[in-house]
Amino acid sequence: MNAANPAFLMKFPRTRVAIRETIRNVNKPFAKARTRRALATSARPIKLEIGGLTPRDGWVITNVNATTRNYLDATSPWPIADGSVQYVFSDNVIEHIPLAAGRAMLQQAHNSMVPGGIIRIVTPDIRKHVELYLAGPASVDGDVAKEYRDMGLVVEHSIDLIRIPIGSFGHHEGYVYDFEVLESELKRAGFHSVVLCEMGVSEHAELDGLDIRLAQEGAQIVVEATR
Repeated sequence: MNAANPAFLMKFPRTRVAIRETIRNVNKPFAKARTRRALATSARPIKLEIGGLTPRDGWVITNVNATTRNYLDATSPWPIADGSVQYVFSDNVIEHIPLAAGRAMLQQAHNSMVPGGIIRIVTPDIRKHVELYLAGPASVDGDVAKEYRDMGLVVEHSIDLIRIPIGSFGHHEGYVYDFEVLESELKRAGFHSVVLCEMGVSEHAELDGLDIRLAQEGAQIVVEATR
């Protein structure tokens, strides 16, 4: 059998994990060096994305996946001087890490940013999912349920619209949010002026149009806060 074959990897998840970890371990030191170089040479103030996948002009895009070009564990000290960053963007990252790690990430972002800098965070909104559950069986035929089905997830009952954002995608190992919780945690890190935003829209040109989960607007929360 060919372990590089996708069908083989899907059939043997432990093999898939082992291969991914091997690739990560080989790539990580090179990707961390590229991150340090990218941050050192980027124009000031920096525009930094946490958990990004797609290159974007003028931005330093980082991730922790196995093949990332720029590796950055955003929950550990960032290899950058304080007051170097203007914008931080993070889309569907913070829910994958425990509360303490999320707090560390927000604190690192705050420390790195210039006064008046803006952080934009997108994450599943648990309040919206609870409201869908409370709406009863009709929610199973709604846009959010359809989006989850399109991902290959089972949505048979309204309870699935609570189960999925907590039990799927590895979120059970992280922490989940609504606006009040996210606002509290951002303020705890030192941010102020926390505002709820429309998906895909920002009054800051550099952050406008960055969100990629537009079809999930009914299930996501988007906030911006000021350093």
